[in-house]
Amino acid sequence: MIMDTAAMITLVNEKLIPADNEDSETVTLRGLGEQLVTGKIIKNTSLDIDRVHIQWDVCKAPLTDDVILGLDILDTLGAVINLSTPTLTINNKVINAAFVNSGGEISIQQVCIKRTITVPPNSEMTVTIKTNKSADQEFILEPCPLTSCVLVSHVVGKGDSCPLTILNDGNRHIRLKKGTSIGYIE
Repeated sequence: MIMDTAAMITLVNEKLIPADNEDSETVTLRGLGEQLVTGKIIKNTSLDIDRVHIQWDVCKAPLTDDVILGLDILDTLGAVINLSTPTLTINNKVINAAFVNSGGEISIQQVCIKRTITVPPNSEMTVTIKTNKSADQEFILEPCPLTSCVLVSHVVGKGDSCPLTILNDGNRHIRLKKGTSIGYIE
């Protein structure tokens, strides 16, 4: 299932809905650029979004994907798209997601503290992070916010490990517990 906040309506691959309702309305959709696509509005279609069930009017169209969740359903459900984790939250249910481009999936990996560490006041500490990358793969680490006195370095690295600097700019010891998320690499 694809989330597309640029898609105004929810689309379903025509192969998944074989028969049209008698009252199906034919519509013309604008794709990328000047590309026009003909589809049919199918009313009260059952959708299951990771065990969140809903009846929704969808547009049946020739797609390469199975379902594209449009802004119509995302807005009505009060969906929250968190790009830093990446997740989709619907009705307080968190659903894991992934970024995808035309070349395939973009891998995002959360970086967490492996063991509890204490960073002394007004100092920096270097830790080694482990990644799921191969020796020749480059990556970028984007830190996530911690406390107001702790800064984590941005890193452009290569391979399965690299050093990371954690700075304590405050006048108190800062303890980072095992499992604390410090950033994401892609």
